[in-house]
Order: sequence, then C-alpha cells, then structure tokens
Amino acid sequence: EIGEKTLGPNHPDLATRLNNLAGLLENQGKYDEAKLLYERAIEIDKKIYGPNHAGVATNLSNLAGLLKKQGKYDEAKPLFERAIEIWEKVHGPNHPHVATMLSNLAGLLKDQVS
Repeated sequence: EIGEKTLGPNHPDLATRLNNLAGLLENQGKYDEAKLLYERAIEIDKKIYGPNHAGVATNLSNLAGLLKKQGKYDEAKPLFERAIEIWEKVHGPNHPHVATMLSNLAGLLKDQVS
C-alpha cells in the first residue's frame, strides 16, 4: 500500500515489490494472498512493458510455481508454457531461462501423472 501511494499504481518497481511480497506470503503458506499479488504484478508489467517482457515471464513462472505447489496443475501448465514462449522470444530457445522453465514444466507433468 505504501509503495503504491509512493510509486503510483502502475510503476515497474511496484510490480517487483508485489512479486517479492507474494514470494514471502507463499513461503508463509498464504497462497490466496500470494496469488493475488502475483496476478497484480503480471498485470502491471504487461501494462508497462507489453505481454512479451521478461518481467511478465518471471511473474508467470512464479504464479505457476505457486499453483503447482497447490496441486492446481491445469492452471499452472499454461502459465509455464507462456513463460517458456516469452523467454524463447526474449533470449532464444537455448537460453538457461528456457531450460529452467522446461524443467519446471516437466516437473509439473511428472507430478500430475503421479
């Protein structure tokens, strides 16, 4: 709330702060609160940078990880896939971020079948 008043509702630093706070809430098991903040960070980054920005990919991946942790595989899968698509556009298909996202997606698919 303080960050929003200081920075404004669509500032890139606010998106970063929301993402970081969401991570803390996730670690505390406050998944519903974390989800809302991840979603808000995604929307801010999309508004500022457009839908194919690295910040959007990072936030999508974080939200997907949260959903995976909750066993919401059908919700998490398209977010991981979208993050992969963005990273491939930004860095090319052989970048470590793409490999990490592919590994995360593979882990999700493995957990989904188990």
